[in-house]
Amino acid sequence: MLPKLFYSIFYTFWILTTKCFVSCKIRPKTYEKYLSGVMDHIKEQVGWDFIQNLDIKNDSSTWLRFNAKDILCKESNLTLSKKFDAIINVLNYMYAEVIKTFIDHIRAIANRCQEYYNLIQGDNLLSCTVLLQSAVENSKNMFEQLYNVMNYLSNIDFKLLANKKKSFSVPIVNEIYTFVEFSLLKSQQNTQIFIDLNDPNTIKDSYKVILDVNNFIEGKGHETYQKINVKNSLVVNNHKPKCLLEENLEDYKALHYKHIELSNYLSEWLNVYYVEISTNFYKNLGFEQVLDLNEESTFKPPVHLYENISQSEKIKQLNSITNESGWKSLKNINIVFNDQVIGVDRILRHPVDKLNFHCKKQHILRLIKCIYTEILFKYSKYVKFILNFCERLKSCYVIFINMVTQIFDAVHKSTKMFEVMYKALASLNELIGEYFYDNVNSNLKCFCSLISKLLKEINSGKYSLDVLDSKGDISKQRVDHARIYVQNFSEFLKSSKFRYSLHTTHEKQCPLRNLVLNIDIPWSINPINFSSACDKLIVFSKNFIKVYYEELGLNKLN
Repeated sequence: MLPKLFYSIFYTFWILTTKCFVSCKIRPKTYEKYLSGVMDHIKEQVGWDFIQNLDIKNDSSTWLRFNAKDILCKESNLTLSKKFDAIINVLNYMYAEVIKTFIDHIRAIANRCQEYYNLIQGDNLLSCTVLLQSAVENSKNMFEQLYNVMNYLSNIDFKLLANKKKSFSVPIVNEIYTFVEFSLLKSQQNTQIFIDLNDPNTIKDSYKVILDVNNFIEGKGHETYQKINVKNSLVVNNHKPKCLLEENLEDYKALHYKHIELSNYLSEWLNVYYVEISTNFYKNLGFEQVLDLNEESTFKPPVHLYENISQSEKIKQLNSITNESGWKSLKNINIVFNDQVIGVDRILRHPVDKLNFHCKKQHILRLIKCIYTEILFKYSKYVKFILNFCERLKSCYVIFINMVTQIFDAVHKSTKMFEVMYKALASLNELIGEYFYDNVNSNLKCFCSLISKLLKEINSGKYSLDVLDSKGDISKQRVDHARIYVQNFSEFLKSSKFRYSLHTTHEKQCPLRNLVLNIDIPWSINPINFSSACDKLIVFSKNFIKVYYEELGLNKLN
């Protein structure tokens, strides 16, 4: 039985290794040509004339004076990747200024509404609250456009432009999305509550709007802006930035004789500001054309070539997988890609398309590999603990043999988990393609090789239960076999090759460990509860297959 099983696994590994571990990727030169075309388009846009007087830190010692014509042009001595670095750093800074202006003005309108509430001025309160709600709602289109720019820049794979590049500029994608979510929430809320001025609940509803806005502005909004400021340490404005709110308040005082209400004045100013930002920092920077997904678009991202299937079919398959309900359970997990910490929320935020396909497919593969690495890490740690406990009772022959039989029965039954794990990774590799620039110690082949070595070790016949299950009396031979089993498998799990490969992959790919499934080391263990500790390993294996394979739709790939 065992030789046949081992042969089957070995044959499967050979097939998967030779057939499935293919590198389905675009060529760096093709990618560079596409991005060079994008850069040529961007540098000609008039919007960059509004972004001057900035110094950008290029590396540990040098600074660049940002001038679009000097930095982005073909004659510049900067590489293409550094030009995009400069764009990311500058837009991070400029978009942060937009956020600050938004926060300042929304806070001022909310404070005005609060004054009306405190003074029990019902009509003014209702009018002010409607303006407050509208001012937030109307920012939605602007923030979505800024977010789309940052999201596009975050999906540029700089490793393909410069594979020796060690650090990357990180766009403020999630930070801007915080404001997209807030404006979207407000636009979805029912503003009809303000129509009936005689309804006593209207005052309560109005005050709730004020509280919601203030809670966001002083809480998540403020925290997000502070995080952006830390990232913007590489950019310095050579001129004192305008304080737009102070200027607007001064202008309002000058216009006060016209009896314009402050919240009305500021909300009207914001509406004009939103249009100006959309024009100057989105359309006039050239991103509207770059982000166009229509077939007639001038900018066509490189297409990944596969045998017997189109890229569009691959995109459909990936979207089919990520639509499965099980992905929601992964939301606490993060991966690292090109210095960006990317959570599952962000991976699932948009469907896969031809613009984000290259990076998103790597995010998905990395995420699954991250989870599987963590599972293997937990498994290894748990089994080593159990084996160490067995070792301490090796002088009690009957108890020792019984415990060794139980743990290795559990180990054999858990191999299904690793077979499924290997199959899923090989199928994803066939669908997605291995990332060429991964470190050799952390790439997919290295990790799958680790799984196959574990399977080979378990199914090698060195840990046969038939010998331990002999019906005869306790013999020296059975005791010796049990001791050898414990010693050999412990040494395998503790071997430098196994531990080094596992830890290297573990630390590199999955910095934050928040898995739904866990297999905690027991607080205490003894011969009485030993059986349940072994059963826990079997249950863990079955749950893994359900949660991290079937519920993620990975079984559909076979």
